[in-house]
Amino acid sequence: MNPRFLRTAAALSVALLSLDGCKVEHTPEPPVATPTPIPTPTPVPIPYVPSKTMDTAKLFSGILVHASVEIESGTTAKDERNSPSSYTLDLQLKVKVPKPHSDLQELRKLNDNLPKLLPWLETDLPKARISPFYDDFYRLKVNALRRDLPRLDQLISRQHFFDCETVLELQNPATKRRALLIQASMEVDTDGSDSDRVPNVDGSSSTYQPMTSYKWTKTTSAANPFLSSSADRLRRYEQEFALKTTAPDRSNTLRDDLIPEARYVMAQLKKNSFLVAADDPYISLPGSLMSQDYQPYTPKIGDYCVVIYNNAIYPAIVGDAGPNYKIGEASLRICKEINTLSNANNRPVSDLKITYIVFPDSADKPFAAPDLDKWHASCDKLLTEMGGYTGELKAWEDLTKPKPTPTPTPTPTPVPSPSPSPSMTPSSSPPSPASPSPSTSPAPSPSPVSSVTPSPSPSPSASPAAAISPTGATN
Repeated sequence: MNPRFLRTAAALSVALLSLDGCKVEHTPEPPVATPTPIPTPTPVPIPYVPSKTMDTAKLFSGILVHASVEIESGTTAKDERNSPSSYTLDLQLKVKVPKPHSDLQELRKLNDNLPKLLPWLETDLPKARISPFYDDFYRLKVNALRRDLPRLDQLISRQHFFDCETVLELQNPATKRRALLIQASMEVDTDGSDSDRVPNVDGSSSTYQPMTSYKWTKTTSAANPFLSSSADRLRRYEQEFALKTTAPDRSNTLRDDLIPEARYVMAQLKKNSFLVAADDPYISLPGSLMSQDYQPYTPKIGDYCVVIYNNAIYPAIVGDAGPNYKIGEASLRICKEINTLSNANNRPVSDLKITYIVFPDSADKPFAAPDLDKWHASCDKLLTEMGGYTGELKAWEDLTKPKPTPTPTPTPTPVPSPSPSPSMTPSSSPPSPASPSPSTSPAPSPSPVSSVTPSPSPSPSASPAAAISPTGATN
């Protein structure tokens, strides 16, 4: 064996033996904290938003809205961004079309006074025919909903969709007089102008129009107060149309609609006078009702009518044509009589409690300025021909006529206390005026008959004229 190897091994053995005898303390290393395992996340299901109702709201128009979101799994965002079908909104409007009736009990629910005010309804109403206008009217409403559905802000409101309870054709079997009964709500009409009768008209309403369908030829040279603003509007339209920068669609609208209409309005304001809503009692009916052939029950402009609310009956005429799919509108004069708070933005009656009785083919021709006494007499006669009425038919005051100047109450002449005079003599003629004597004392009361303290008279023949002379005595 290699001696060198043996020596090395021996040295190592000695070293190990010496180490074994030494007690060496070792400080243990601190334990290493074991990290908490991160749980594996649960995969998110697709779709991650459930298909359920997310919101229930009410639009300003009174339509109840049920909104929901439906989620489907798609492809990449780049592809879905360019796909029109990946982000859509489906609109479905559900509406119930009401049915008309000819039941007096149903009408009594809206106005219990009707059978008492119009006694003939009890016998004539069961024989009444529901006007074909009712179906046509609601067909127009539904068509308007279909047309305006993409524009939620233009949809007919709940109030206006359900604004008509019934439309009935009535006839008295003896007199053959016909009438159209409309049960509806009431909106406010603020239109009209007439410089001959009403120099100043409030045209501040956003829906105000200076004309009404009922019109007549002017009788004075007074210019219509809205003629100037109409001329300005026409000038703006013509200037806009002349611009080369005006878009083609806008140019077509200006040429075909706005400019011809502005010219027509100016011509009418120069030539004619119109009803004034604040002063004249009239109602407005849908243009669709007056333009169709519902003969012999088709009402026309100028026909007489009465408006019934609670136990009051108001005479009026059909004075204007309104939107085709809205019914129940009256002049501000009638509305304020029913509800003093009425204005352009506040309807007098929201419920279906207004009864309109229209008498077809009753208009007086040619049209003329309102004669409210004549209107009253005509409505009285027409109601009588239908079978009569109870209660009072409103007698309108003509607000356009100047108030009569009241006769001034004469100021009484102060009666002085007469001073005694020994030379008072009778006089056959009134004494001439003279300045009051310092001795006179005017009576304290201004009444025509003043109390005068009698003073001694030297002669029983003193004339009455002398007794009340401003001088108090005759010398």
